[in-house]
Parts: sequence; C-alpha cells; structure tokens
Amino acid sequence: MFDNMPLKTFLESVERQLAECSAEELRDVLRKMARQVPPAERRAFLKQIHDSRAATVVPQTAWEGLLDAIDDLEARLEKAMKSADEWMDRFGWEYEYEEDAVGPYQEFIEPLALLFERTALAFDHGEFALARQAYRRLFSLLDQEDDYGYHISLGDLTDLDQKDAVARYLRAIYQTEPPDRRPRVLYEEMRRFALAYRQLYGDAPLLKDFIQLSPDPLPDQEAFLRQWSAFLRRQNNLLADTWLCEAVRMVEGTAGLERLVRSKGHQRPHIYLDWFTALEEEGQYAQVLTEARLALQSLPDDLPIRAVIADYLCAAASILGDQESLLEGRWQAFVAMPELSRLLDLWEAVPSMEQRPHWMQRTIQNMQQPRSRKATLPPDDPPIPTLVYLKQPSPLFNELLAHARLLAGDLAAAHQAVARKPVLEEGNAVNAQTLVLAWLLVLLSGRERKDLPPNLEHFWRRTLQEIIVDDWMYDQHIQHELTQRTDHIYADYLAWGRASGFLHLEAADAEAYLAWCLDTARKRIEAIVSNQHRGIYDEAANLTVACAELLRLRGDDRAADELVAHIRERFHRYRAFQRELRSALARK
Repeated sequence: MFDNMPLKTFLESVERQLAECSAEELRDVLRKMARQVPPAERRAFLKQIHDSRAATVVPQTAWEGLLDAIDDLEARLEKAMKSADEWMDRFGWEYEYEEDAVGPYQEFIEPLALLFERTALAFDHGEFALARQAYRRLFSLLDQEDDYGYHISLGDLTDLDQKDAVARYLRAIYQTEPPDRRPRVLYEEMRRFALAYRQLYGDAPLLKDFIQLSPDPLPDQEAFLRQWSAFLRRQNNLLADTWLCEAVRMVEGTAGLERLVRSKGHQRPHIYLDWFTALEEEGQYAQVLTEARLALQSLPDDLPIRAVIADYLCAAASILGDQESLLEGRWQAFVAMPELSRLLDLWEAVPSMEQRPHWMQRTIQNMQQPRSRKATLPPDDPPIPTLVYLKQPSPLFNELLAHARLLAGDLAAAHQAVARKPVLEEGNAVNAQTLVLAWLLVLLSGRERKDLPPNLEHFWRRTLQEIIVDDWMYDQHIQHELTQRTDHIYADYLAWGRASGFLHLEAADAEAYLAWCLDTARKRIEAIVSNQHRGIYDEAANLTVACAELLRLRGDDRAADELVAHIRERFHRYRAFQRELRSALARK
C-alpha cells in the first residue's frame, strides 16, 4: 500500500520546499540523495536523472494527463477481467470461502487511489470540468465486475477518503451543470451512490457533504435550494424525503420541518424522523414525546415505520423519566414490527417480573391476529438494508412466537406448536422446535442458568445464538449483544420462575415433556448424522451429551450411559461424528 500522506499534501509540501531552495541548494540535495542510493540501485538512479532531463514534455501539474492515465488503467483492468478464467484456474480455490471481493484486482487499488488523489488536486485548483469527467470515469471503473463477481468497490480504497471523493464529484457536477438541470442531475447521481454510501457510513449522501468542502457558499445557493426543494416535493421515495428535509432545515430551520410534517407527514411518514432528530438535537424531548404520540395516533396501524417513530417516543420518555410512556412506546414498537429485540425491549420496560408474562400473552395475541403489511417505501427505492428494515418485519415469526410463549409461561402452547414439526428443516440448523427443546431441557434440569452442566449450557446458548444469526436484519455485533441479552433475560426469568413457583411442573407433565425431549433429540441426532450434515455434527454430539447430563441430574445414570452407548454404536462408522462425540464428552 502507498504512504498514508495524501498526494495533494505531499506534492504541495514538495513545491513549498522547492520554492525555498536555490539552484545550488537543489544540487546539494540531489548529491545527498545520490550518496544514500544502495550500490545495486545506482545505475537506475542515474537513468532516472537522464530520462527526466531528456523528457520532451514535463507535466506542469499533478492532473496533466489525468484522463490518459485513467484510460491506461481502464485498459489494464479490462484486460485483467478478460483473463479472469486463468486466475480462477490458478488461485480461485483459495478464495472460495473468502469475503474478499477484490480477488485478482488487488494490484489496481493503489493506482486507483492515486488517480482519485490527482483528481482531487484538479478539483482544488478549480478544474471542475476535468474533475467531474475524471471522477465519473473512476467511479465507472468501480462499477465493473468480472464473470465471477470480483470487483473493486469504493470501500476497498481504504487509504482514500471515500466520502470526500463522492462529495467532490457532486460539487463538480454542481459547478459545471447549467442551473436549470442541476436538481435532476444531482438527484440521479446522489441516488447512484446511496447503497455504497449506506454500507460505508450508515446514511445517505447529503448536500452538506459537498457544501462544506469549501468555506465559500455554493454559487446561486439560495436559488438552488428553492429549485431543489420544489423538485424533491415531486418525487415519491424515502431518499427524496431525506434530502427534502435537509433542504427545508437549511432554509427554514426546525420550524420549516414542522410545517412540512403538518402538510406531508401522513403521506410521507419518514419526514417525522428527520423532524424528531432535529428536535432531539435542540433538547426538545417533551415535544418529541408529544408529537411522536400524536403521529402514532394518526398513522395507519399497519405501517412498520411506526416502530421507528415509537423508538423516538421511547428515547424521549427515558430521558424524561416517564416510565408509563416508555412502556406504551415499547408496546407500539413491537406491534408495528414484531421482532426479538423489540420483544425484549417490551419485557424490560414492564416494571415488575410478575407482570411480564401477562405482557408476553398480549404479544402472542397480537401476533396471532391476521394483518396486512404496507410498505412505507415505494418500489423504486434502492435496496438499502436500513431502509428495507423499515418496511418489513422479522422473517423468524415462528421462533419469535416460541420465545413469547416460553416467556409467558405457556409451555403447553409452545410445545403443541412444535411437537409434530420436522426435527430438521432444510436450510435451518435450529428452529422454533429446537428452542422449545432447549428450554425444556434447561427447565427439567432443576438447575439455575449459571449452574447448568457444560453440554446443556452449550446447547442452550448455541440455540439462542443460531436463531438470532438466522435473522438477516442483525449485524454480527448486534447478534452477539442480542444473544447475551436474551440469555440474561431467560436466566433471570428462570430464577424468578423457580422461586415463585411460576415455572413449576407437575410430576406427570415433567415426565411427558422429558419423554418428548429425549425422543425429539434422538430423531434430530439421527437426522443430522444419517444425512451426513457434517457442518452440524458437533451439535448432534453436543445434544447427545446434554441429554445424558440431564438424565444424570435427574438421578438416572443408567439411562444416561445407555443413551450415549446407543448413539455411539448406532453411528460407529461415522468417524467425524465420533470425534465430535468424544469432544462433547470431554467438555467441562
């Protein structure tokens, strides 16, 4: 990789130092550099001096020949992509399971970044037309992809300020586009960058990004903002709403956002979010609480964006110490978008453990009601995960319903819903049945969460984690935190349930559940190993020993030994599984 000093900074520093030197001082500098050249590189150093003196054309600026340099790089990249088959035959197997999408094009990252730096210099010196053309062609290079899906993305240029590059390109468009065409052209280009921008920074490109590039205001800024607002009002998508709110706030402040909400909020509810953000920044939490409540009363019940509006209500309620409003907001958020994190939010907002199972029953009743789902986003919006999140609920409905039933103490309903389901669903290592199985094993152990034997603890924890991992709406960091949080809530619930008798099982029920657990576990283990699902052999071994641990805790050592012996003998030819079984037995 190249030095972290930006090219602009480097060249400007060189120019400043050269300007301070006389001709004789420059000769002394060159002599000192010559003395430091290693012996093996002396001929190359002399040739470099000779070639530099003999050059007929000496570039006067860093951006001279910029478009030709981009042409050369484009030709090289195109040639490399045509040779992708050869690279795949030689090295592709190394990348089969890698997330690296650059593949054979790593060598192009440094020259691409350098060309972006040269383009930035052209921009900084007022060469806006050149900068616009160069940026457009460089970004087009990033759009290219070979037949195997390998490409260079903006995010791969890690030594480049990507946000700054996009902002300069948009500013160059503004500077060179006729005023009557600016809104349309900028709108299309900003939409083009929306997905990559969200992935890198979590938000959309904004006007302020390129306005703040210079201390000077945009030419014709006031007239443009009026044109821009009028243009965006005619669009119908979330990105347009975001940019409209930004423009209105620039010109009219928070009061302008309020007027926009009053006139357009019901048709374009995302505007509420920008208004509430502005109010939060001004510390107007009481108004956020009031207005969010009014918004929830006025918007249709089946809009998932209600969940995000309810989040603003909850944030304000927390700051104001209004527990009743906080609980109201958590309920509204869950109803609007049923998912595990919101179920847990609701659980934690209920002031006492005794009341929490009742609220879980309410969630069950709500989830079982027929409902339609209206998208808050028109179909022409780009497929940005953050935006998709606003328009559809979690796909793991059965697992969520199982969580709610377990936390409501409705074991009979939770068991009945999964008892006759397949023990192994295609594409899912764990499911609602696995969750109920894991919870019943924990409950039947008679132990607190912290005192579970190692394989039972591992099976319970793994089940929680893998169900959460299956939900694509959570990134890896959130998945880990949500697993920790879910486990902690169940641990507290288990301790309270045992102490209060809420989770007490009659002997006959306990035996019936135990029989079902052992039968289901056996079928699951056999389905995994018999069908050679090697990736989850460890789970089958873990479940085998977890059931044996449960039997020992219940005083039936003989049944525990027979269970392990049966599974070991049943699959004695499956050496990979036998290794996992030995590991599980050795787990402490």
